Amino acid sequence: MEQNRAPPPPYPEKLTIALLGKKIDMKNMIGNMILNEQDHFKSNSDNLAMGENSSFCVINTPDFFDTECLSSDQRIIDFMAFSHPGLDLFILVVDSENTEEEKVFGQITRLQDIFGEQITSHLVVMLPNRESLQANDHLKEMFEMPIVVPTDNLPIQCRKWCPTRDSFVFEYKDYSQDVVLRRKAAFEKMRSNLEHNHGREGAAATGQSTLQGDFATAPQISTSILAVQDSCFNIIFLGLTGTGKSSSANTILAYGKSKQEITPFKSEASSIPITRCCDIRLMNKTFGLPVRLVDTPDFFHDDLRNPEVHIKECRRYCQRGQCVVLLVIQLGRFTDEETGILQRLEKRLGWKIREETILLLTHKDDLRENLSQHVQKHPKLNEIAQMCSYRIHTFDNKTKDKRQVLELFRKIPCYENRFPKIAKKEEDICMMC
Repeated sequence: MEQNRAPPPPYPEKLTIALLGKKIDMKNMIGNMILNEQDHFKSNSDNLAMGENSSFCVINTPDFFDTECLSSDQRIIDFMAFSHPGLDLFILVVDSENTEEEKVFGQITRLQDIFGEQITSHLVVMLPNRESLQANDHLKEMFEMPIVVPTDNLPIQCRKWCPTRDSFVFEYKDYSQDVVLRRKAAFEKMRSNLEHNHGREGAAATGQSTLQGDFATAPQISTSILAVQDSCFNIIFLGLTGTGKSSSANTILAYGKSKQEITPFKSEASSIPITRCCDIRLMNKTFGLPVRLVDTPDFFHDDLRNPEVHIKECRRYCQRGQCVVLLVIQLGRFTDEETGILQRLEKRLGWKIREETILLLTHKDDLRENLSQHVQKHPKLNEIAQMCSYRIHTFDNKTKDKRQVLELFRKIPCYENRFPKIAKKEEDICMMC
């Protein structure tokens, strides 16, 4: 006779919970209550941290509501990487200075803006006292979510609050999955290094997981340190619609096509944008280090929806010291819209990209004179070239001559330092071309 079996547990064995809010001391307190450990979270630094026991993995997040913070996007990316691919519950910890209905409503809608409206199905709002609970009671019906105050049985409540359906999974609405995954890889490398340097003794002694032990015992480990840049060098194609950004990106892709097959960028002659979001291709070995090509939409075109979203995406790759910007203009077709385009792009991207910019003129086959002479004959074009320290190059995107790509790379600022393998072997590469 078959023995009776116990029914399966209604919840996963271990739940992942993210603590959100403005005040680190309040988040520390709630995190310690969930883990049933008084001093687990105790840092006053508003950085990303994690703690776990056999029942919960708790991620303590920095302040996502500080819109003036210069690294607000990076904080969100780090959190997504830290909790990838998703989690079971968000707890919005509201401090006593932000309990007014308008402020609570603002924090909830801010989270919806970042992570999507579906976050409310995995969200609990935790207020500091019963007075504030009464003042915000109708928000519970508006968003259909628990709004509570902390109690001693918080661990049990957390299990009850978790939806019985699937865990929350990030949509990557405003943040590239490619960036998040690379940040996750950087975290894993950091953890591995910390394990090697610090050992597992601290974690074993405190009953914490190896991960929490590493981050807790490593001195001054912060989000800014964990947010290490990946090893990719980024080539950013900027310019107006129809100048040949996508075709130029395909010319660089074709340079390494014999070693790796990569789907080309979509490119066709059109007066309306063909590229409507940042499009990315990765070349791993061709240039001696990973190179990421980032094709961008025309940020100034009237038909582009939500341009700020795409500019925000571009900023993640367009970082000083980690990229070169190719400002693409069609040879012989300089328009009034391109007057002052470099300054306008700098204003949108937030730094003087001219320091890392090469002016790339397409349709080289139309050039009937010396390149320098052509540029000097057109004052507005010459003004852009001057701002780029006269780093100018031309592409004929119809030819299969690979030397034009190598010659472009030679004009990248600090070329020898950034691409030492190419610089050392460029004679051999020229012969192969």
